[in-house]
Amino acid sequence: MSIRLAVSVEGQTEERFVKVVLAPHLAGFRIWATPVIVATSRSAAGTKAKGGGINLDRVVGELRRLRFDYRDGFVTSLYDFYGFRDRQPGEDVAALELRIAQRLGSPPNLIPYVQLHEFEGLLLSDPAMVAAYFKAPALETLVASAVARAGSPERVNDGPNTAPSKRLEEWTREHAPPLLRYTARTKLLHAPQFADHLKLPVIRAACARFDDWVSRLERLRR
Repeated sequence: MSIRLAVSVEGQTEERFVKVVLAPHLAGFRIWATPVIVATSRSAAGTKAKGGGINLDRVVGELRRLRFDYRDGFVTSLYDFYGFRDRQPGEDVAALELRIAQRLGSPPNLIPYVQLHEFEGLLLSDPAMVAAYFKAPALETLVASAVARAGSPERVNDGPNTAPSKRLEEWTREHAPPLLRYTARTKLLHAPQFADHLKLPVIRAACARFDDWVSRLERLRR
């Protein structure tokens, strides 16, 4: 029996990743995953703007709507811990996931997932791919060194100037051809194409929390 799964995502990058990488994998388990970009605002007519920063009230409202639409299936999420607004002091990623679930009454068909620390951390799982994509051989060593120091790609984050996305900006500014540099403006161009090159087994082997989440999705049963 097939299972419907809605994946509430933060933006176009995550939407592309779910479509290109995650959904085809889950289809092998008869789980049909559909990404839905979280609404950041809604007009009086019901039109919604998508993407951008998110906070607890916004994602709770979005997940509540998706649970109604997928009441015969399951709902999960793919949000960044880095930049998640209104986090409580000292709150870690697991506590944030729990708070999201509790705000919705901890229903059994809801699996909140927040990526530590941000989606770009997954891209660092394959240093050789990063270097090849940006046509910058020096990036392979830079990425591998950052991951080794942090302990895993998911743990590469030291602050607002050294998060994975910020590191990619700095590294490509110094080493990549101008048209391939990763910036806030070009992220929507590069990151979805990045997703096309990512290999799920490589990410899962390097990123334990992400692997646990995918394993939970693989085990979904009605």
